[in-house]
Amino acid sequence: MTSPISSRVARGEYWRKVCVFSVLTTYILAMLASLRAADPDLWGYLAFGRLFWQSKSFPYRDVFSYIPDLTWVYHEWLTGVLFYPLYQTLGSAGLMSLQYGLALGTSGLVYLTARRRGAYPLSVVLVMLIYVGVFRDWYPPVRAQVFTFFFFALTLYLLERARVDRRWQGLCLLPLIQIPWCNLHGGFLAGLGLIAIYACGEFIGRRPSLPYFLAGLAAALVTLINPYGLVYWEYLARAVAMPRPHITEWASIIQAYRQGIIPGVLIMFLVMLVVFGALGMWQYKWREITASLALAVTLALGLRHIRHLPFFFILAGAYLPVCINRNVAYLQSRAWINQWWQRPAVKNGVTLCLGLLTVLNLHLFIIQDPFAWKLPDTSLPPEIKTFMCYPVAAVDLIKKQGLSGKILTQFVWGEYLIWKLYPQDLVGMDGRYETVYPPKVQKAYFEFHYGDPQWRQFLRDYPPDLILLDKSMAVVDLIRKEPGWREIYSDSRSILFARGPGHLAASN
Repeated sequence: MTSPISSRVARGEYWRKVCVFSVLTTYILAMLASLRAADPDLWGYLAFGRLFWQSKSFPYRDVFSYIPDLTWVYHEWLTGVLFYPLYQTLGSAGLMSLQYGLALGTSGLVYLTARRRGAYPLSVVLVMLIYVGVFRDWYPPVRAQVFTFFFFALTLYLLERARVDRRWQGLCLLPLIQIPWCNLHGGFLAGLGLIAIYACGEFIGRRPSLPYFLAGLAAALVTLINPYGLVYWEYLARAVAMPRPHITEWASIIQAYRQGIIPGVLIMFLVMLVVFGALGMWQYKWREITASLALAVTLALGLRHIRHLPFFFILAGAYLPVCINRNVAYLQSRAWINQWWQRPAVKNGVTLCLGLLTVLNLHLFIIQDPFAWKLPDTSLPPEIKTFMCYPVAAVDLIKKQGLSGKILTQFVWGEYLIWKLYPQDLVGMDGRYETVYPPKVQKAYFEFHYGDPQWRQFLRDYPPDLILLDKSMAVVDLIRKEPGWREIYSDSRSILFARGPGHLAASN
């Protein structure tokens, strides 16, 4: 029979665990809610979804650009198919809720993987506090990458469960994961890569590796279940190998820091994670070949292209907590700490503090209007700094005055114009990049974009009716001097040019 005192103690421990879980959950939500400026790719997903649901056949050829004869291999097609009806039904709240759910699911899988590896709960919590702080920068609303992060964490969990328990049945789920993943986002390659790392690492370590090789082969084969068949893999082979010097998320970590894309504090956290992770491994007498290989590969890829850093953070959050078990156990074994902890006032005080932290995080989450993304307008005063803004007022003018035709616009605004202006207007270039536009078009566009000596080539080959640009672009001054073009609208950050005399002038 359980005594009343024991029952009371058990209830107290249960509620403290609940409070820790609540603090972590609300902390993650509060961190994610601070990034709400809509990502440029969001509009491309919605535009594809609208086209898919309103068309009678699958759109294999592009209809949004005025560049002629463009095939379209869209690796994020299923994301658009899911996003559009969700947005139409629930608005931004539906998509933001999906993002929060997937982010919490990803973090939960990282936690479960660390625990499966033998990490103490406190060890996992300490590492995850750092992990969440740096990982949130890759969650602007709302990108297809949220599916990749979730499925990558799920793949990691299944691989680690098989490695630790030597039960291979769970590996049968890996091919099933790949079917939706490869249609939601091209990041499914990270999952195949992780399976390959586990197969090779276990083989080198002279542990059972055949189940991983077989699961990896099956997972690769099922990726042919997509609307494009083998053409999808032909596209991926080109896309993976092609350089992307103009795409910020493909910059190296040093380039990204110099260009102000990532803050110095993120690099500081990364260095701390690597240094303390290495010290923890040394203290723990780390001998895991597979985990070391996975960390080394993802860190190298992340340093080369910042878009790959989240994979390193996910692995670090799952692998490293076990390394500080000894430190946590040492603290818990100290007599004075145990005596201090046994005091009811201390336990109740800790529970109260955890509850207050939960309320504080929840407050921070709510006051940020977490279910509506921001749409910063270029007409805002220049002193209001924002990394991403959209020509909202200029687009409204184009719609209001019925300025239909061909629009050449800034690269990151293209998908927003597609969403807002199709079919009234078609664009010359947009963020769908290599999924639509061949290298020749890309080269000509970026020569125009940066005002290179051959900047007129794009205008000659693909002449637009309207040009909508950011005023900070060097090519703006060149167009002002170009015969046949005149300014019809401008605000603090955007400027709209029209060809010929037929358009009504307006300015802000």
